[in-house]
Amino acid sequence: MIVATTDFGEIKAVILTAGLGERLRPLTYLVPKPYLPLRNGLIIERILDWLKYQGLRYGDVIVVTAYMADKVVSFLSNVLRDVKFVVADQLLGTAGQLWYVRDYVNDGDDVVVINGDVLTNISLPKALELHRSSGADVTIVSVRYKLTARYGVLDIGPNGEFKGWREKPEITLPIVTGIYVMRGFTIKWLGRERLDMNRYIERLVALGRRVMVYVDDGGYYVDLGVHSDYVSALL
Repeated sequence: MIVATTDFGEIKAVILTAGLGERLRPLTYLVPKPYLPLRNGLIIERILDWLKYQGLRYGDVIVVTAYMADKVVSFLSNVLRDVKFVVADQLLGTAGQLWYVRDYVNDGDDVVVINGDVLTNISLPKALELHRSSGADVTIVSVRYKLTARYGVLDIGPNGEFKGWREKPEITLPIVTGIYVMRGFTIKWLGRERLDMNRYIERLVALGRRVMVYVDDGGYYVDLGVHSDYVSALL
């Protein structure tokens, strides 16, 4: 958890690093995914740098960890001296892991939650501005991602008539980045259960809570959870 005072007030942040990193095996048989090296530091150090650049200070960081937690804490407590670690004794999913930090947040806090395998330059102040001005309980942070179809695509009328032909068109979609801004009470509501973030957000919507989406049109985002993206980040 990072606590900082900026123009947009006090913020808290939680970095989730408890997963097994199965998609990056065999690399993660030896090192948990967020602690793999990049050209200029570990993945988690790059995340901390991004948060600091946004105006947050990380002298009061809490990272939720589980896989190889003893090695992570013993090694990184020396490297990242200002960081505190919360050890999860059970993997509870991307939302459920927040149960372990429930005692560190207040109902009215704004909490930035970020998965521990993300590289980004998304504007956090703009996301917070939308979150607060809209009265959101949760804001999902997104970027636009371009997909190119592998094949030509046909436009077809209701009766099967040919309407057009588009050769390998590009489709731009708002994607989930694994970054969220959450009111503290939405974290304190969590029970000790396995729950992923998509299911929890759907549950909150069903309860009438307000969920917004901030789309950073110029944002850079990479999920380092697969080999190809991790290797690209090393180059």
